[in-house]
Amino acid sequence: MVLDSLHIPIRQAREQAGFSQTEMAEELGVGRTTYIAFETGRTKLYNKLVGKMCARLGITPEELLFGQRPDEALLRDQSTLEEWKRNIVDEFEQRLAALNEKLDAASKIISYQDNNIRTLTETNQYLLEQLRKND
Repeated sequence: MVLDSLHIPIRQAREQAGFSQTEMAEELGVGRTTYIAFETGRTKLYNKLVGKMCARLGITPEELLFGQRPDEALLRDQSTLEEWKRNIVDEFEQRLAALNEKLDAASKIISYQDNNIRTLTETNQYLLEQLRKND
């Protein structure tokens, strides 16, 4: 899933460091199911744990959040730096597009539900008027 792509590097970093999910949960001071929820993207990882997790895995928060950064020598190469920047921009544009799709879908659902509510309200008003006429 594009929106929760953080869970993939978390799992990969844990596996590369040779830790089980249970061991990572213990290291972070959270329950195993809580840790699994972070790793699978069901629960957002909060800032306090990012630093602790990165310290235990031996990586920087930037590496966890954005993937492996090129070394300083590569950053001096302008074309490599520009490509790296384009890749980051592309990734976030994909995330934005996915969010916009979800927003559009939610807006359609809301519009549909508004129409249902309006129709039901009108029907109820009509039925109440009919009942009053019969009284």
